[in-house]
Amino acid sequence: MERALTNIINSENLNDYPLFKEFCQYKEKGLRKQSLKSLNLFLQQALGWDIKKQQQFACWIYEIFEVSEDVHQVLIHPLELRLLKPLMEEWMDLNPEDPRLYRWYGLFLNIDKRTTYLDKALKLGGDKEQLVLLKLIDIYIDSLWYSFHHISEDLYLGNIQEDRLLLKEIEQLSEKVEKEEYKINIYQLVSYYSNLMSDWISFSSEGTVGFVQWCEDKGKAYEFTKIYYYEK
Repeated sequence: MERALTNIINSENLNDYPLFKEFCQYKEKGLRKQSLKSLNLFLQQALGWDIKKQQQFACWIYEIFEVSEDVHQVLIHPLELRLLKPLMEEWMDLNPEDPRLYRWYGLFLNIDKRTTYLDKALKLGGDKEQLVLLKLIDIYIDSLWYSFHHISEDLYLGNIQEDRLLLKEIEQLSEKVEKEEYKINIYQLVSYYSNLMSDWISFSSEGTVGFVQWCEDKGKAYEFTKIYYYEK
């Protein structure tokens, strides 16, 4: 997957936004001061556009973000705060049934309650919202990792009931994932955390110390590192 900056620079539509083009070109060359100056000029211009033209720009850039990595190399704070975030909030009010808006808002912007918007996108868009499904699964797996990431030190930081619900939610979401490789890897992660949780409960009930040794004594081995279901 190409970087967002590379995909934007290679896009024919970039010529429609000459000041934004300058920002991207300076950014690619590592010229921070010049890039910020061009971005500021672009934002001054864009904030004077009517909402339809702002939406056209947003659609173009978000569609590139969806097929790119390193999005936040382009989506820096001034662009998000001054243009895209307020535009998206107004747009969602105007078109509350458009799943794209909740998808983009939940996937790319720095917001609170991210899962609320992703859930809304999934509700409106259904199974075709594959990026949303994968992001939700990613968020829930990160939460599980946090619960267990000090387990080798006999510290479980989560809540058993809440983590059981997370595992169930991940399983349900994974059934809608189209990419078979991801489904298999997600299933393996669910099994990993389910087994880890069961062993932690058994270990805790014995009132002993040394969870790692306890697992080894029972012939069980866990990789106590962050695990992803896709290449990171």
